Amino acid sequence: MFAFFRRMTKSWFAMLIFGIVILAFIFTGVFGGFSRFGGGTENSGEGGSIATFGRKKLSAAEAYDYVRRDYLSMRQQNPSIDVATFVATGGILRSVNGYIAAKAMSFWAEKNGVGISRRMVDGEIASIPVFIGVNGKFDQKLFDAVLAQQHMRPEQLRADVAEDIVRRQVLLPLVSGLKTPAAMAAPFARMLVQRHEGMVLAIPASALPPSDKMPDDKAVSDFYKSNIDRYTLPERRVIRYALLQPENILPSESQISTYFREHAAEYGASEKRILSQIILPDKAAAEALLAKIHGGMNFVAAAKTAGFSPEDIHLGALSKEQYTERASAEAANAAFGLAEGAVSNVLRSPLGWHIVHVDSIQRKPASTLDQVRGDITRQLSETLTAKQLASRINHIQDNISNGNGFSDIVHKEKLEAAQTPALTKAAVDPEHPDWQPDSTVKSLVGPAFDNGSNNEPFVVTIMQDKLYAIATVDHVTAPTPQPLNRIKDRVIADIRHSEMAEKSHNLAEELLKKAKAGMPLPELAAQAGVKLPPATPLAFRQIDLSRFQQSLPPAIIRFFEMKPGEVRLVAAPDESGWMLLKMDRLVSSDPEKEQGLITAVQNQFQNMMTGDIAEQFSSAVMQQSSVSINQTALMQLEKRFLNNGGGAQ
Repeated sequence: MFAFFRRMTKSWFAMLIFGIVILAFIFTGVFGGFSRFGGGTENSGEGGSIATFGRKKLSAAEAYDYVRRDYLSMRQQNPSIDVATFVATGGILRSVNGYIAAKAMSFWAEKNGVGISRRMVDGEIASIPVFIGVNGKFDQKLFDAVLAQQHMRPEQLRADVAEDIVRRQVLLPLVSGLKTPAAMAAPFARMLVQRHEGMVLAIPASALPPSDKMPDDKAVSDFYKSNIDRYTLPERRVIRYALLQPENILPSESQISTYFREHAAEYGASEKRILSQIILPDKAAAEALLAKIHGGMNFVAAAKTAGFSPEDIHLGALSKEQYTERASAEAANAAFGLAEGAVSNVLRSPLGWHIVHVDSIQRKPASTLDQVRGDITRQLSETLTAKQLASRINHIQDNISNGNGFSDIVHKEKLEAAQTPALTKAAVDPEHPDWQPDSTVKSLVGPAFDNGSNNEPFVVTIMQDKLYAIATVDHVTAPTPQPLNRIKDRVIADIRHSEMAEKSHNLAEELLKKAKAGMPLPELAAQAGVKLPPATPLAFRQIDLSRFQQSLPPAIIRFFEMKPGEVRLVAAPDESGWMLLKMDRLVSSDPEKEQGLITAVQNQFQNMMTGDIAEQFSSAVMQQSSVSINQTALMQLEKRFLNNGGGAQ
């Protein structure tokens, strides 16, 4: 059931349509760079072409860059993913297909007359949070500094933003207004509130006595050899690193005065309006919805009837110019001519038919230089400091690209080098179990294992805009079995635990037979012949478990798969024993008593339908693009990506 509801998250189309605009997250990680939807430049590059679509080609160099950015973006969401897993699960082909799908959609839109203005692109860029200064406005110097840090040109960013807007213009009208009937959602909601009742009897291995006879040397040696993976230390890496911190730069009085003059519009008197809006693809539907609002229905409630949540309709505080860029001059004139709390008529824009509500009006008087000097000083200082640090990092990256080694760069930059112990990928030193890594070392370990073992330096973000490191893998120790004479006591303890585990399994099988014959679990515990924990009642609803922040224990998952009267034996975690589960009954409940549940299920179905429709449309567009992928070049790309550990070429 839960897997069914989660299926929508696998589709980038669904994420795009429901406002998870990838561009808002571009710059949140160190060189995490762009999503798969853009940011590259076409070039012949090394290795020829990976794919052709229409008259366009995707070079091997460009494909490598896209794959690397996709991989780094995925690692920001799930740091446990490594290069081998990314490649083995088809990550490279997904990145290439994602790039082609995005480009094909843009070509189709251009061919069919769907276009956007430069003002719309600039307005979208100005709304990306990382480019907004402390005064709440777009900051050109901050924009330049961030792009320099990301090794990106402004035209690359504009191309990506333009493609993103075009895709929304194409896909949103296809899916707007989709709604799942409550009658379809109700049976699934009823499953979520159905209570599963039963019992569990634990049969821990520790409850069973080990053999009185100590294992001899041959038994110890045989057990050690047959379980050698258990006693093998994983690969370890020694990391050399040097920290880079920004040097705070204060602006001059001239820079402060110039900034104030250049941003006179920001510090003059201004008016912003906090707006909410509903956009529908059909004028008649918009007029019908407006009639409900005029009839007394709350604006938010009216939006819900059209399938929009409060978050979907809220635009926040916008100036008239900003809203013009997002909608149209007609819509902006209407919205800024309304009184606070008023609702507009149905308005036309390239995105559809708007109904706008003025939530509140913010009026700000003009500010003097002395009033804003502190804010300007802080903002300029942050921008100058970030730009200086970005320039230094770029200089280091250039040195790395030119083949300079870690020691040379550290010497030139006058940095102080340090070194970690030989660490596993979990940042553990097996030789010194009590040693604990600090946050800096923890940040280095993942990239050190991802960047291959060729001693090439790499840059790591410790704290965004505050602390960075240049690092290199100094030494790699392959997985190594621990000598038997050093861990003999541990092996003997494992043998004795294995004996206890086997006895607990035999006892569990006997109790399972009796439980299937009808003996209650509390009686089984009393007649087991060893002291077992008492049988414990179980009572869960799926809706309660769905709120768990952690992974569910396997026993609970098995419990929800069982039918009333069924008994199952399930292994306890870490070979600690067994659990006997019995499902007694299912108790139904009214889903209407769980506020908002049916609506939430409707939204889940709606999201899935939206993603499916958009994906089908994109597939149809791609079929018109005569896509061809060079499998040999793709395999070479995979090999090169693995060899480089997912790092830059």
